[in-house]
Amino acid sequence: MARRSVQFWRIEQLNGDELSRPFPARRVAEVLKNAQDVGTDRHFTSVDGTVLLAQAASLAPHPVLLLDRVRDTNLPSVGDVLGRRKPLPLAPGDHLLETTYFAFLKRNVIAVLTSGNGPRASRMAEYLEGMLGLEPNLVPVVREDIEEILGRLEVSRFEFALPAERLSGKLMEGEWADVLDSASRLVNEGTFRISLSVGRSGRAEDKQRIRDRIQQLIDLFRRAGSVEHFDYVVAEGKDSLTGDREVVDLLKERFISHIEVDPDVFNDPQKSVAEAIAILNKQARDNEAFFARTLPDLKGTADAGLVPDLVSGGMAAMHAALVDAAADVEVADVEEEAGGAGHELVRG
Repeated sequence: MARRSVQFWRIEQLNGDELSRPFPARRVAEVLKNAQDVGTDRHFTSVDGTVLLAQAASLAPHPVLLLDRVRDTNLPSVGDVLGRRKPLPLAPGDHLLETTYFAFLKRNVIAVLTSGNGPRASRMAEYLEGMLGLEPNLVPVVREDIEEILGRLEVSRFEFALPAERLSGKLMEGEWADVLDSASRLVNEGTFRISLSVGRSGRAEDKQRIRDRIQQLIDLFRRAGSVEHFDYVVAEGKDSLTGDREVVDLLKERFISHIEVDPDVFNDPQKSVAEAIAILNKQARDNEAFFARTLPDLKGTADAGLVPDLVSGGMAAMHAALVDAAADVEVADVEEEAGGAGHELVRG
């Protein structure tokens, strides 16, 4: 089995304004599906050169989109049983696709099923802006029941990191102050990271003692007044009620849900999509009560008129089409003034 994570984000703003009604996700999915059906180019190149490609995988019960990072350079190699390396067997015109799955849920929540190589959540915002002129602002969903979660967490790992230039015992108290001061004399650039874990071997009594110690350190971090200097502080463990693995981000107090998947299934293009949709729909059901309790309710219906039909080349092509259309109008007006009424200008 392989481990994947599901992140939860919320569309807080759209086109610079607070979004108090549902995001038109179904219309976005329909536009992408129609574009795929008629063969419209859906590739978008980001400012940094990353090529993205989206497609609709499902419309109900929640719109699900696939966002691929498209690679045709710096590709990995494959090897035979003797380790002899050879190029990836791609047919002419084929590309490597690295996928992230996005489900648009109630309350403008987006569940994002990630892998190690797929595009991050912010890439979806880039794509929707570049291809459809939408500007969604994504914020992480915050766990307001963090105390309850930490109380149920059978913690097994605690990890933190901070830039070397910020190393100082003043950030913490007791033994950790000595650790950070010592590290400051050893490291003066880069990132300093410490990870404590229970481990797989050892007696149950010893493991529990380590868990108790880690829990003390978690409490110390949460009481510390300088946590904002850290880049990364997480606690990981098993939820004693559900048995699920949880990773709690102690800086933003949000969680990432980890799931186990069959790597053979996710290596199959058809099966992987069906499995991803099933996983995301289950996450929607499992967390619906939490979202209803912690996120604002939305009034009204989605404004489908915000989402234009997709024109090949994205917004640049749409802009060019508008310019051409304006030019046509001007030509038609000139012809009409010159007595050309009854003639129709047709662009080929």
